[in-house]
Amino acid sequence: MQLAPAAAKPSLRRMEAQDRRKYRRVSWAVRVRGLTGDGEEFTCTTVDVCAGGLRINLARPLAQGENLVLYIDDIGRVEGVVTRVLNEIGYAVAFNVPPRKRDKIADQLTWLINKDRLGLIDEREAERRTAGGQVIAIYNKTSVACAVVDVSIFGVALRTPAPRPMIGDRVQIGEGAGTCVRYIEGGFAVDFRTLHGTDIG
Repeated sequence: MQLAPAAAKPSLRRMEAQDRRKYRRVSWAVRVRGLTGDGEEFTCTTVDVCAGGLRINLARPLAQGENLVLYIDDIGRVEGVVTRVLNEIGYAVAFNVPPRKRDKIADQLTWLINKDRLGLIDEREAERRTAGGQVIAIYNKTSVACAVVDVSIFGVALRTPAPRPMIGDRVQIGEGAGTCVRYIEGGFAVDFRTLHGTDIG
């Protein structure tokens, strides 16, 4: 059911404002297939993403308030609504999903964004499984095997029997690099934002 423009705009503005307050966006460029509300197929490119929605570039016009269905690799079918027209090809899309599915999307996005950058081993494919996969961390000119304790878009906690880096030391993990910011039991935590400007608009 299409909403009248006058009724749609305040609701959409509130939806987008809530997403900006609750979720941090990160740059993430992938190809996404989708369907418009009238069933027309399209392919777009994401610009950035958060658990609440994403920004896309699409070479066809979309209207504010238009309903979309997006098919995102490794995430699946996600319904959304255009909350803002950014420019001739740019659109902000809010996911129209229940909180439980939104939390699941957040977990999947965290994995997808970090697995290539950190060289994480996908537990579904590894013969021997650990709590969160394994990585090689490089610090103090030494390569150290570490187990992943916890991972987020902005950092990772690692456990290792080897000597830990000093607080403030640079740590390279796969294609990502950050700074050791604190110690945990048997390991340490790395924050990527300390070395890289992260888009969290």
